[in-house]
Amino acid sequence: MINFFRKIRKKLADDNPTSAKASAGMKTGKYLKYAVGEIILVVIGILIALQINNWNENRKATNEEVKILNALHSDFKVSKDRIEETIKIQSKVLNYSQILIRIHERQNKSEYEYFDTHLDSLSNLIGYGTAWYRAEPVTGAYNSLISAGKIDLIKNKDLRQLLAQFIADFESGFEDHETSLQLLAKLNNETDHFILKIADNKTRKNDNYNSRKNDSLKIAESFFKNDSYFGNLFLKSNDEGHRLERQKHMLEQVNSILNIIKQELGNKLS
Repeated sequence: MINFFRKIRKKLADDNPTSAKASAGMKTGKYLKYAVGEIILVVIGILIALQINNWNENRKATNEEVKILNALHSDFKVSKDRIEETIKIQSKVLNYSQILIRIHERQNKSEYEYFDTHLDSLSNLIGYGTAWYRAEPVTGAYNSLISAGKIDLIKNKDLRQLLAQFIADFESGFEDHETSLQLLAKLNNETDHFILKIADNKTRKNDNYNSRKNDSLKIAESFFKNDSYFGNLFLKSNDEGHRLERQKHMLEQVNSILNIIKQELGNKLS
């Protein structure tokens, strides 16, 4: 392209005037045309160089953004699986807690008799009903991005905002964390004197313990009439319900983030 403009410049410079009067200024005019042409060529060269440099920088930035998006996608895919699994188990915990509380409120002796002879069922109810779960998302790629000061490499403004909001919500912590652990400790203290006696044989075998000595124990009535235990279980269940809703919201955020990342990668790789 430079050669093309140079030929035009040379042609302009070589076009001699035909009149006798014009021939006197021919030499000066020729140099002026040549100088202007040279300046134009330099300017064009600079503009082309800048354009090429900008194209290279944009290409590098796009390639790096693609790597970042892939890393974020990997992290949030794992986070999604973790949150989904936690929601599944946590829903079971909440359900078992509610079953225990309903049995406590019914005060039905026939149910006490049932659990006195079905210790596995009682063990499972207590085990799941007093469990505690919380999802732990993977945030390594995002944290590295922030530490390196490269968050602006993500061009999609909505994606940047969603990422920031999700991390802020997660890092703010679950309000019930300390309270739930304290309630859990109280619940365990109420059952630790008999929990080993009712542990099912499958669990005992996995932990290299002997089989349970008795399959019938008179413990259900005193357990289900323990107002202190079920008061604490009720409080824990409330916290469990709030945490479950919060993790469902987190899952919605993760799905939105993954959808945008997928769209962005599709646009950049197409």
